[in-house]
Amino acid sequence: MYFSNRENQLLKILLENDQGVFAQHLQETLQISKRTLYREISSIEKTIKPQKAQIINERKNGYRLIGEKETLQAIRQEVEKNQEVVFDNVHRQSALVSSLLLAEEDMIIEGLAQDFAVSPTTIHSDLQQVEKSLSEYGLSLQRKKARGILVTGSEENRRQILSNIIYSDVNEYEFFSYLSEVNAADKNIQSTNFFLNFISPIWFYFAQKAVLEKMNSLFIEVTDNQLQQVITSLALSLERMNKGHLLTETSSSQTVSPSIRSLADQIIGEIKRQTDLGMTEAEILFFSKQLEGVNYKKPQNIFLDNFDAELSYQVRELIRLVSEQMQKDFRKDDTLFYDLLTHLSAAFKRIDNQAQLAGNPLLEKILEEYPELTKIIQANLKQIFTDHQAFLQDELAYIVIHFAASLERNPVRKELSALVLCSSGIGTAKILESRINKYIPEIERIEIAKISQMSHIDFKEFDLILSTIYLPEFSLPYKVISPLLLDDEIYQIKQELKGKQSENKLVSYESAPKTTQNDFEKVYEQMKVANELLTRFSIKNITTQQTLEKTLEVILEELEGVVLENRKKVRDLIVNRHQLAPIGIPNTHFALFHSSNHYVKEPFFAIFDLSRSVPILGMDKKPMELTRLLLMLAPADMSETENRLLGKISASVIESDVNMQLYQYGNEEEIYEWISSLFIAEIKESEEE
Repeated sequence: MYFSNRENQLLKILLENDQGVFAQHLQETLQISKRTLYREISSIEKTIKPQKAQIINERKNGYRLIGEKETLQAIRQEVEKNQEVVFDNVHRQSALVSSLLLAEEDMIIEGLAQDFAVSPTTIHSDLQQVEKSLSEYGLSLQRKKARGILVTGSEENRRQILSNIIYSDVNEYEFFSYLSEVNAADKNIQSTNFFLNFISPIWFYFAQKAVLEKMNSLFIEVTDNQLQQVITSLALSLERMNKGHLLTETSSSQTVSPSIRSLADQIIGEIKRQTDLGMTEAEILFFSKQLEGVNYKKPQNIFLDNFDAELSYQVRELIRLVSEQMQKDFRKDDTLFYDLLTHLSAAFKRIDNQAQLAGNPLLEKILEEYPELTKIIQANLKQIFTDHQAFLQDELAYIVIHFAASLERNPVRKELSALVLCSSGIGTAKILESRINKYIPEIERIEIAKISQMSHIDFKEFDLILSTIYLPEFSLPYKVISPLLLDDEIYQIKQELKGKQSENKLVSYESAPKTTQNDFEKVYEQMKVANELLTRFSIKNITTQQTLEKTLEVILEELEGVVLENRKKVRDLIVNRHQLAPIGIPNTHFALFHSSNHYVKEPFFAIFDLSRSVPILGMDKKPMELTRLLLMLAPADMSETENRLLGKISASVIESDVNMQLYQYGNEEEIYEWISSLFIAEIKESEEE
């Protein structure tokens, strides 16, 4: 059982007056209105009902708390145990804002002072600070004589503030531990965290069920804190809708991407199937915007309509410039490229939506740890991303994390296993993993896990458990470490591992891996597709026609009946894709034209040199002259092998200045050999997976 400060006070009065207390006495003692009294009693009754206790209102005696002797004693112990929640100034103001935003009627200063165990003067002072914060979100604080205070403004802005407060004041371990306890049957479970209790547990249950269970595959790469933010926002919306506060329109005219809207529709669809809540279009759009700033692991496939060729080029350019200035070649690190691409895509959406990441003191420490890298990255971000000059400090820190993780990456042979529970996101986890690899070579296997995954982990598999946050009530031995893995922590871990290495353990010897029929067939298919692509590859001279469309049609005419059917349909699809986003490679004279559709029968890549240049736009949106046309085609239902091999070619085009020079000026033999080496590397990599 959990009771708020005011509920504690009310119960204490009822327990001390077992003969009954009249409503007027309760109102005067607690300094609350009649409506507030009724609401508090109703809330208490919901909590004590499962314990077979209730509050009755007798005409001659007033309100009485009744139940079995053991039950009343349990409630008394709970009230005595639940001393008033003591807030510091910041948390008290957050709690005050939340209470005001959720209030269904005017709040009285004296009542608020009693709720937060401070003087009315302190509440007045807090309200002055609160009023400034509310005004930034388009909300206002109205003071009414003889009635109290009330917040007025849009429902959308209320939710934005509330979800940010609840999210910021609950850590990941506490949040996911609470989620593991909520269920559909017990609607009265309470959290020991003041802020979590603003949302009924039933709405947390439905929100987490829709997000974690129904859409788990889509959220598998999302960090714990972003997952917490999405679930909190959705649960709060369900709570507000249930109380009749529906959104009918949204203030933002910004549209969301089709893939995000589809994801929102699927999650809301699951909510509709389990509840009676009516979902307006404005509600779905609001939730879609909450999903926009999440770092999904997006497939990097140039054939997808939502593939951002411009951002891909900008990320490559950022990596190139940082490599030159740091005198460290980051360009060979594919993981860095894809992680940055994913992060920046989400970061721009957060900036556009004016949704900030929660403040994190650790990030400031990371910037201090890598001052030179930070300075170089910050300067190049401003140079490359001219449309997003005002990068948030936290966004900069996360980008530094990705580069720092690449700097630290240095695999070493080890002998023991460690589980690392990390709540700060994938980038910080990678720095930690890299530093363990580098400075504690005794560890053979490192597994990074999110706090939300703890219930699915077999902890017995690991020699050592490390965590970046304190885990209250976690029963197994573990060590709390900084995500930067400080020198003294490295020393302590090494000392602990010495003891573990001296323990007698049964050593199991693995036999040589067996090659199965499936393994052979997989390699054979990859080699077959690679050979077919290389056989079709060529560099040909083409006479430039009056338009780009007609030039493409001449090229496709030679492929009709072999690689594709209906060259005009394929031409139109290629042109449409080109018009959707510029594809010219900046500072060169070539572009990669591509399309995946059901008119294409075989995967294809070739190069065509034009007799006369054609004006097009580059990825940097600047005009350029096209003299060499790279053409990549794929069937709509291409196999995984075809996708990977073609993806290897497309990714290599802007991987480095050397590659761009090769694709612009290289002859057929040189580029053939280069593509062959890419395919060999890809096939070897797939064998190791």
